[in-house]
Amino acid sequence: MNQIGEKRAWKIASFLGLSLGLALTAWLVSAASLTAVIQSITTIGWGVLAVVAVRAVMIAANGVAWAVLLAHLINVPKRIFVLLRWVREAVDVLLPVAYVGGGLVGARMLTFWRVSSALAVASAAVDLFLQIVAQALFALFGALLLMHLIGTRSVLPDAILGALAAVIALGGFYIVQRYGGARAIDRALILLSSRVTSNAQGTAEPGFQLAMDVIWNGRQSYIVMALLVHAFAWTFGTLEVWFALHFMGWPVTLEQAVVLESLGASISIAAFLIPGSWGVQEAGYVLIGHMLGLPVQFSLSLSLVKRIPDFLLGVPGLLVWHAFETRRLFFPNQPAA
Repeated sequence: MNQIGEKRAWKIASFLGLSLGLALTAWLVSAASLTAVIQSITTIGWGVLAVVAVRAVMIAANGVAWAVLLAHLINVPKRIFVLLRWVREAVDVLLPVAYVGGGLVGARMLTFWRVSSALAVASAAVDLFLQIVAQALFALFGALLLMHLIGTRSVLPDAILGALAAVIALGGFYIVQRYGGARAIDRALILLSSRVTSNAQGTAEPGFQLAMDVIWNGRQSYIVMALLVHAFAWTFGTLEVWFALHFMGWPVTLEQAVVLESLGASISIAAFLIPGSWGVQEAGYVLIGHMLGLPVQFSLSLSLVKRIPDFLLGVPGLLVWHAFETRRLFFPNQPAA
């Protein structure tokens, strides 16, 4: 299949996934009573600003983690990484580009600060890997808390299978990054980049494996620090759940909030092929909420409230991306400010 055919197949698959996800969301909301869900959401009122603020801190922390990963390799201020991370998040949650699309956009924009495209894309890949590792550890902690709250028999088999799948997937991702697959990754990145940037040549260039080695070799302290910052971001995100349910009028303990945030985020990431994880995220929160005794309307309302920051922060992020790309189009040789 040629590149045009692959792009068309990707768009069709994304459209079908989004359609099915939205249909599932609509069915869940109608089954739980649309009136009850709307009432729960409107009860939050200005408390939604607290949820948005928590998300903004998470995005900033993830940007700092990316900057730490490249510390002393390039001379780009941390605030730029926070800005680019904002754009990455906006692309990932609002556009049908799967979970890696935002990383490619962020990597392309990083090249505006005279960073080689190979190093930019490699850093985005390693940063994504560390973020997922931190999320997997957070999810494991959440699963252990869930076992403590409701007992081990009903959760243990699924938790073991999930942990094994995560270890295998992350281990394979690490091995490919560190010990080969450079040519295949280079080709894949060029293809993916062309989907996101509308550039037939893509943004990746040969030397991806060399850039990976530069990031990984002898820089364990920076890797660990970046991982810890990502872990902080995931943990801090628990406040999104706590604030949302608190303002809805449903008492929730910190342990329950951790379980909902950690396992809910895991389910959303697992459904990365569906744009925005629509439907899957809602179903996941209903399932986890049921185990914790949370009524269905509150679980659905929680999932929908967590989408509010996606739009309030995501739309301006897309506008920032558009502004940078427009400026780059008219002034291609002018360095980024």
